[in-house]
Amino acid sequence: MIIDARTVEPGTAFDAEVCVIGTGPAGAAAAAELASRGADVVVLEGGGKGADREALDTYRGVVGTGAHDPLEAVRQKRLGGSSATWGGRCAPLDDLDLDAREWVQDSGWPIPHAELRRYYPRAQRHLQAGSCEYSAARSGFPESPVPASEVLTWDDTWRWSPPTKLAPRITALATGDQVRLFVHAGVARFDRDPLGGAVTAAVVVPRPGVEITVRARVYLLAAGGLESTRILLASDTDGGAGIGNEHDQLGRHYMTHPVGEVGRIVPTDAGRALALGYVSSGDGVYARRMLALGRRTQEAHRLRNLKAALWFADPKDPAHGDGLLSTFALTYWGLGRARLGFKSSGMHAEYTGTTGIARHLRNVVADLPRVGAFAASWARPRLTGGRILPSFMPLDGAHCRLRFDAEQSPDPANRVTLDRERDALGQRRLRVDYSVSAEDRRSIVTSMRMIGGELQRLGLASVDLSDVDTVLDMPFTDGTHQMGLLRMSESPRTGVVDTDTRVHGCANLFVAGSAVFPTAGAVGPTLTLVALACRTAETAFAAARNRVQAGTGSGTAS
Repeated sequence: MIIDARTVEPGTAFDAEVCVIGTGPAGAAAAAELASRGADVVVLEGGGKGADREALDTYRGVVGTGAHDPLEAVRQKRLGGSSATWGGRCAPLDDLDLDAREWVQDSGWPIPHAELRRYYPRAQRHLQAGSCEYSAARSGFPESPVPASEVLTWDDTWRWSPPTKLAPRITALATGDQVRLFVHAGVARFDRDPLGGAVTAAVVVPRPGVEITVRARVYLLAAGGLESTRILLASDTDGGAGIGNEHDQLGRHYMTHPVGEVGRIVPTDAGRALALGYVSSGDGVYARRMLALGRRTQEAHRLRNLKAALWFADPKDPAHGDGLLSTFALTYWGLGRARLGFKSSGMHAEYTGTTGIARHLRNVVADLPRVGAFAASWARPRLTGGRILPSFMPLDGAHCRLRFDAEQSPDPANRVTLDRERDALGQRRLRVDYSVSAEDRRSIVTSMRMIGGELQRLGLASVDLSDVDTVLDMPFTDGTHQMGLLRMSESPRTGVVDTDTRVHGCANLFVAGSAVFPTAGAVGPTLTLVALACRTAETAFAAARNRVQAGTGSGTAS
């Protein structure tokens, strides 16, 4: 059943076993897991079936110290949440990412990686990412033309979902008897029992001045990192600082993934034979090698984690004479000028400064057959429903760049709080204070130099990284990966949720999403957050059926 909350009589209360807030990757997976176990589930989605400017306006916020993209540009308030714009890239964390590293402040997860690994296969199924196999050697890649290196690794891969859009799936789930899906049902706050501290209701504000409530035995908050934090901060009707904030941890340690491209890389024949572009794996899923420094190298040089890949030459300069690159530059220039969606922000915002438009157009015309052939290959799977090439990635030009996705250290000064400004529904907007530290930037520079040096030493590429110090001043502002805000910890003094992702001091409230990550790693968070959502759904279901008590751990995985 799908219910538009705007049509519900003010003051109406609904009852359920479990209330899930959010329909993005974490919320959709959790709802599916709960429904498969027979739970009576209410799912609350703040937006509607598609993009809505009015709904998205409630996601606007205030940027304080540092720099951050507009908050409404890095979030999606609609069915399916961030899956509507997700590129589909999947990879598990490294063992090192969960370990306490004395050179990375506040590092270490309170659960072992073995616990996460139990749920990765289930997450793969939710995301349609094929088999849970992330070794190039076992995924149909060609054998390496050079011997293994003690410094550089290239066997780990990314894998791509089609990518999976979750709006149809959550809609289909709501056609059954166990799931009631409410749209335009933004949660303003949780009400709590003043004595025991348990949540007694999720308060929904579908239109100004109107409240309805959902009463459940258990609540599972999966509204995205920033919005989940706002809801907990706003649940302070008794004058407190929000739920789970006894020790001022709520909304701190905000992390994203610094991303950029540097250098001039010319692959050799051996480098091309290594297959550093997209490869269709044995099960028909697109995959790609990661270039990374080995664990011993990271430890010896006290580096944060980082994954690198070959990237196309800078499209903005029309001197490259490449019609495909000019098509790319013109497309993103147009999106940026029109401020259309998340493609106009973050790492894409640089294309608003593209110049030489006339020369770019001449490049496109001169290279029209190649541009046309690429356009046809790009459109075909979108029309036929086949797997989509993950991204524009021509590596056959005169040279390439080296792209990095880097780990950011958790820093309590990077945080979100409630601002005095309110949205149209009367809710306080978020304020973000965020920056990437000089130490994290230096780690990126060192890692890139070492990766480039090893590519050159092994004869895989000719490498010029004379511009790598530009990383020290790059404007890392992309907030699409929202991690650390509700970090997992054994004690409420150092985090917001416990090892079951249950909010400290609130026995019936759980959180699913990347906000609970204590550290960020250097791969996109989607696979891991869905794995954690599956785990959290098991524990929440058991709690709803009174089979576990707080802190006793989760159930079994399959």
